[in-house]
Amino acid sequence: MAKSPESPVSLDDKDLSLLEELEKNSRLSEKKLSRKTNIPVTTVHNRLNKLRESGVVRGYGVRLDYAKLGKPLTAYVLVKAASQVDQKDLLDSISKLPPVYETAMITGEFDILFKARVASMDELNRLVVQGLRKNRSVSETRTMISYETIEKN
Repeated sequence: MAKSPESPVSLDDKDLSLLEELEKNSRLSEKKLSRKTNIPVTTVHNRLNKLRESGVVRGYGVRLDYAKLGKPLTAYVLVKAASQVDQKDLLDSISKLPPVYETAMITGEFDILFKARVASMDELNRLVVQGLRKNRSVSETRTMISYETIEKN
């Protein structure tokens, strides 16, 4: 049986204002958030706790420059599972591959889409051609290389 999605959390303008500022800079202190949103510090503190407890805020992170980390190429790869293969198992196994940064089970002609960051075309070749295409759980792949990526915020 399919898992039903959780009900959306009810958010007001103050919550949305806090989330907008955190998306821009998750390192802001509660005091700075208070100043930027014109919401009292105590209210900011209580609202952030509620947003974390409700699961709306799942964590705080950093944005990396992958080119400076030696992974200048971003590729999106579509994967078609072989017949009789459990797509969830395939999704899980692909998500554990080191160059893979994001995976999704999708609708349409293909079953899985993933985003990989690699150092070179040779590394991408090892991942897709020498790796996935030789996997009996995979019947087909289609790879697209990104010329440029713009991340929100």
